[in-house]
Amino acid sequence: MRYTVFQFLKLFLILAFFLSPTVVTTQTLGGVRPQTTAPRKSGVLTAFRAALDISHLSGVAADNRYNWDADLLLDADLFDVGMFRGNLLANLETIVGSELRDVDPNQNNYTADFSIFVRLPRGELGTTFHHVSRHLSDRKDLGSVSWNMVGVSYGDRFTLGALRVDAGIRALGTVERAGVDYTAQLEWHGHFTRPINPRISIIAGLEGVIVPVEKQMMMRNLKKGGVAFGGVRFPTGVGVIDVYVAWERRIDAGQFSRDIPQWTKSGIRLRTPLP
Repeated sequence: MRYTVFQFLKLFLILAFFLSPTVVTTQTLGGVRPQTTAPRKSGVLTAFRAALDISHLSGVAADNRYNWDADLLLDADLFDVGMFRGNLLANLETIVGSELRDVDPNQNNYTADFSIFVRLPRGELGTTFHHVSRHLSDRKDLGSVSWNMVGVSYGDRFTLGALRVDAGIRALGTVERAGVDYTAQLEWHGHFTRPINPRISIIAGLEGVIVPVEKQMMMRNLKKGGVAFGGVRFPTGVGVIDVYVAWERRIDAGQFSRDIPQWTKSGIRLRTPLP
């Protein structure tokens, strides 16, 4: 049987997701990215995607600082000229605990990406400027925490029989940072959808991130994180609803405490229609 280069790449990505020693990623380090590919169009503001994700955190590591995780994602293609598309992504994550009151939003994390994607015969190659800033809420200001990265990515969406696969990899290098020791970021993801009937699909996914650090700054070594999830998807007239459970290992869940907890998440995600 003959295999093309792209078929070998698909196989490599799938095996990497399942066999990697680090299973998955976080919100501020990995996990937030533009849509892997987009249908070819021509014009300005050719696509707009949005998602609201609310999950409950549980487990020993989910103390009174970490009870809920809420994300609002906006992802727009600003222009599309056939072979190229320009994308702007913005994500707001709010962590809610119960330290000072029953419902206590204690930190906000902002992510903004500007990307240019080049369509290949299979998939898309991208270059990205990636910015993250982190802020405490209703707490004493302990200083600035932010970083800027630039890098490249490759992603594709394809089918294997009845299984729909969205897979990609991204490598970023730090160009500016404040309050963190991150020097680079390597992340990958594999999301899988298996329709059961027109009203319901099974979903699953693996995401991973490796973060090299400047060891002398905080006297620590390379960090690994990630997330693995499974659930069900319900199409609606205006989008889709995902109900899921997940396991997460999060790098620097507290931007000043530098903890790396592992916890279980159960949540719901509302998304605009998927092309």
